[in-house]
Amino acid sequence: MHLGVIVSLVLACGAIGGLVNAFIGDNSFHLPTTDGDDVWRPGFIGIVFVGMIAAFGSWATLKSVALFGGAATSISFSTGDLANALVIGFGGTKWWKSEGEKDVLQKTAAVAAGKSANPTAAAEIAAATPLKALSIAKGM
Repeated sequence: MHLGVIVSLVLACGAIGGLVNAFIGDNSFHLPTTDGDDVWRPGFIGIVFVGMIAAFGSWATLKSVALFGGAATSISFSTGDLANALVIGFGGTKWWKSEGEKDVLQKTAAVAAGKSANPTAAAEIAAATPLKALSIAKGM
């Protein structure tokens, strides 16, 4: 199989893994945007791109070949490579989304710390998604 076809398959599987992750949590299927709370949300385009890069990086570390110079070597592509690209695409985007959610939760904590105690809001924040928690904290 030609290297370009294999790389395309790996990137496609990483994109699929990222796309699946786009529907998990409060990110859903939207374009990149910055919310009114100064929170950048990469949207499905950013998530799919990260999935592709993560899958390619993982695959490339396992299947290294000489790109320039040296003798040409054959490269194999298996179902394990496909599965790895899907899982790494999903996992890489999950990590990236978690980093973004961490930033939102830090903003939420900073806003809530500046307000007076509100047990009802605290219970709502504990059960809310990160963006909803920030909204609740600003409304305290």
